[in-house]
Amino acid sequence: MDDYSALTFRSILHLTDFSGCSDAALTWAMSMARANGAKLSMLHVVIPDALVYLTPGSPTDALDIQEEWAQKEMQRIEAQLADLPHNTTVTRGTDVWSVVEPKLKQLESDLIVLGTHGRTGLSKILMGSVAERVLRSSAVPVMTVGPAVPRVSGGDGKFHRVLLATDFAAGSAEAAGYAIAFAQRDEAQLVLVHACKNNHNKSAKRSELSVAEVMHRLDATIPCAESLRHRPETLVEYGEPGAQIVEVAKRKEADLIVMGIRTAGNLFAATHLKVGTAHNVVAQASCPVLTVRPKIREAA
Repeated sequence: MDDYSALTFRSILHLTDFSGCSDAALTWAMSMARANGAKLSMLHVVIPDALVYLTPGSPTDALDIQEEWAQKEMQRIEAQLADLPHNTTVTRGTDVWSVVEPKLKQLESDLIVLGTHGRTGLSKILMGSVAERVLRSSAVPVMTVGPAVPRVSGGDGKFHRVLLATDFAAGSAEAAGYAIAFAQRDEAQLVLVHACKNNHNKSAKRSELSVAEVMHRLDATIPCAESLRHRPETLVEYGEPGAQIVEVAKRKEADLIVMGIRTAGNLFAATHLKVGTAHNVVAQASCPVLTVRPKIREAA
């Protein structure tokens, strides 16, 4: 985003499966909606479970039962939204994203909020394939709330310490724009971190130069540092990037992590680094994570 001072979300879409993680994410969605004067849209997609086709009777009957349960759960949630402009939708679909994508356009949503179950390990389906697909496919920012993130009660939707994690790849500029905008709007402390994998073969001099270059690029990421209430802090960390980002967020008591995310047409064809870093941050962070896709199409 180019106009850093104009950060306002007008239409927020919350995806829910009625789990504890989704209920925690709802508190953040409500907080963001109140802070921005935004309309909050609730969406649950009824997906045929494999067990539906293994049970006696018609699969349609089983789906009707699933949908009836979902409608009751949605009514439970709606009772919490009396003070907010909102709408709720329960619909059927073959997969969540095929329903979410046109819904985003219909609602003109500019932010998605969803909870994740945070399963770790690349050998497993990452974050449940739903969250992974959404955050890598959405053209609008996605705020994920993992299992380590506490619920927020009556929050004002403002952040005090924003951590921008960057690898300077595609999407970094867009993510930086949102981090700067949050820091300006909320007069928050902005911390920039770049995590490098350890390389013991580098000479001390080569490493020193590398750090200097990284620090220069971090400084260049914030072209309007003088407009911020607090001088940005820049850090270079060594180790597994996802773990380092999570550790720095805890150490600096960040209440929001912002990072760019790469697209992946086939999630299982994505590289270890592309999938692993974002997944580990989202799954393990103790604060919400805002992921931002690049505006331009990445080269293959």
